Amino acid sequence: MKKKPTSQPQIENQAHYHKIGRLRKPIADKIGKPTADIYIDDNHLKHIFFRHKDELEKVGLTPRMFVDVVISGFNRIYKSNKGSLFLVKWNGMPKVAAIELNLAFKKEFYEIKTAFVKTKDTFKNLKLLWEKRGTKLV
Repeated sequence: MKKKPTSQPQIENQAHYHKIGRLRKPIADKIGKPTADIYIDDNHLKHIFFRHKDELEKVGLTPRMFVDVVISGFNRIYKSNKGSLFLVKWNGMPKVAAIELNLAFKKEFYEIKTAFVKTKDTFKNLKLLWEKRGTKLV
């Protein structure tokens, strides 16, 4: 039996892109966005390092580790005023960890643009698209 060609881009074949995770169907359906893999490229990892070096040093993480922590534990998704998504790890602390995603390559995957630690007030005027049950932390 012949294999069907995949509609997913062969982005993982490009050495400078790294697959980080996937926006899964149950969440994607709830927020009205496509299910797709999430990637980050080396340039955005460098951006995170140079732009947010002090923030990362305070929590003792490399840019890649920080992104992995947020991807594996985000519990809120916000829509930015420019249409990108923020995956946020809201943990009851004064500051939260977040990454910014945009759809890329004909909307076939998400690309991480940046990651940061900010106060909760950063998100107060943004639209909350999804919240994991049981994480209503003030």
